[in-house]
Amino acid sequence: TKSKNFLMSSTGSFFRPRPGAAARAATMKSEGGSRAARAPLRRVGPAVSAVASGAIGFGSALYFGTFLGAHGEHGHTAAQFGLAALGLCVVTAWASLEAYTAVATPVTAEDDDGDYEAPLLLKTTPKTEAPPPTAGEPPPPVVDGAADVQKHGEVLPVLKGLRSASEFALIMALAYACDRTSLASSGPKWQSPRAFWGVWLVICVAALCTLKRNQRPKVLAREQTEEWKGWMQLMFLLYHYFAEAELYNAIRVYIAAYVWMTGFGNYLFYDKTRNFGVVRVVQTLFRLNFFVFFCCLVLRNEYVLYYICPMHTLFTLVVWLALRVSTAQRRWLTIGSTLLATYALYDVDAVFRVAFGWRPLRDLLAFHDPLHPEFSKDELHEWHFRSGLDRFVWIFGMASAALVPTLETFLQRLDDDQNGGPLGRLLSRLAVVAGCLALGGIWTKTVYLRDKYAYNELHPYTSWLPIALYVLLRNLLPTLRAYSLHLFAFLGKITLETYILQFHVWMHSTGLNGSPKALLVVVPNHFWLNFAIVSAFYLYLSHRVFHITVELKDVLIPTDPPLLYRRAALPLGIGAAFYLLGWACEAHWAGPQLEAAAVASS
Repeated sequence: TKSKNFLMSSTGSFFRPRPGAAARAATMKSEGGSRAARAPLRRVGPAVSAVASGAIGFGSALYFGTFLGAHGEHGHTAAQFGLAALGLCVVTAWASLEAYTAVATPVTAEDDDGDYEAPLLLKTTPKTEAPPPTAGEPPPPVVDGAADVQKHGEVLPVLKGLRSASEFALIMALAYACDRTSLASSGPKWQSPRAFWGVWLVICVAALCTLKRNQRPKVLAREQTEEWKGWMQLMFLLYHYFAEAELYNAIRVYIAAYVWMTGFGNYLFYDKTRNFGVVRVVQTLFRLNFFVFFCCLVLRNEYVLYYICPMHTLFTLVVWLALRVSTAQRRWLTIGSTLLATYALYDVDAVFRVAFGWRPLRDLLAFHDPLHPEFSKDELHEWHFRSGLDRFVWIFGMASAALVPTLETFLQRLDDDQNGGPLGRLLSRLAVVAGCLALGGIWTKTVYLRDKYAYNELHPYTSWLPIALYVLLRNLLPTLRAYSLHLFAFLGKITLETYILQFHVWMHSTGLNGSPKALLVVVPNHFWLNFAIVSAFYLYLSHRVFHITVELKDVLIPTDPPLLYRRAALPLGIGAAFYLLGWACEAHWAGPQLEAAAVASS
């Protein structure tokens, strides 16, 4: 009995829930904090815990980074060394602050079960009313236990940012390990139309099981556009994975639809809110370029390899500028002027060279394709080709946004047609469907069925037609406007992340500036098992990067413009400092290795 009582008393602080612990944990979770540390960790105090946790985090990150660097297939630049050092510092700071916050969480006397005695400074005392002072004596101080909680609560926003930054550093390290080291295996793509359409059919059936009513049933509701992006992105990814080259023309239309949404969505927002402030612009650019910025530095790729990002950035800025200098009464004049300016920019070579040929913009948009070195003589060839294919469709998106009220009126007339009754409504809708199918058939026969090179010649001028037909048919019935497929809508929220990560953690690129010509293999000789595991890993990382980007945007970009200007100096200063550190590391380690390699080759 004594042994049993001793065992229970010695292990109780670890396994027995203390009174009030659940309530305290819920409070900490709602404030963004961490769960209170257990008794043995509290005994050493917050300072010792922070130092110990920081040392563990530093050692683990240093070992992992060194291990990856040793297995790298290419040399390392100053930017890579600097980012490795930055990630090391971020992980160390996160581990230290996480431990300090956990240990320093105040413990009230009511929650203490007597198993241990926490340091007095870490305890809080309920606010008590002091007895009335005697004549001639100053009133005693009021003890307020909430003060310590507030003091420790001040570090929680910083801790939240460090958590996201540390997780992002780990994800970037995983992307480097999968695509730039000898640690991950790769295998050839399996070109199989039957497998491609089989996977697509299974996913569509699963998506039908996630049918969900929209919060605001209307023309092109947010859920509907997310669903649209989701199923297009899924086919785009499977097109790459199974090397279904015969779908090239369809994929070009899907990319045009993405760009169309850039003009459509930005026009609707700016026309409705007239919010052209710098905070909104910085938030949008951060969302488009945060992830790709670090991918370019960590993986030594050029910006135009992920051409979707610079293309959306350019067209977003042009929409902002066009509406910024315009008024609601001159919107059609603005759209027409934008169309003419875009034509001059892309179809007059001299204008294109002047607009994009100055440094450092030229260096940012230059691309050297290792698979097509013949195009490297003209560094802007890839940028002109990629962005030029969809140079007009985003302007059609602006025009479509301006015509949304007209479309809503037209659809309302179809819904409320009382002259012909139900039969009249049916015939009217059948006429619309027949007209859309006829136009779609003409476009398919005269444009879509051409080979890829002939199709590319017509694509900039005709891609708007299938988009317009889809929008009309997708919103023709009130039921179609009221529902969407949640699975596709979920995928539509992470299209940017899935687009970028497909290069590095789902497939395997050919190297620096390389295309994903191979598949990432973790289970050799079992294609479908490998496909399931890698796809789940890839989608999870994409989902996490999306949330990390949103969380860091909220932490780094304040809503107050003056504070935004002052805070911008902090990341610039940190980036410059770590780049200098990376430059020193490159001179110390990479320089001798390159010299030795040159001597060995000679």
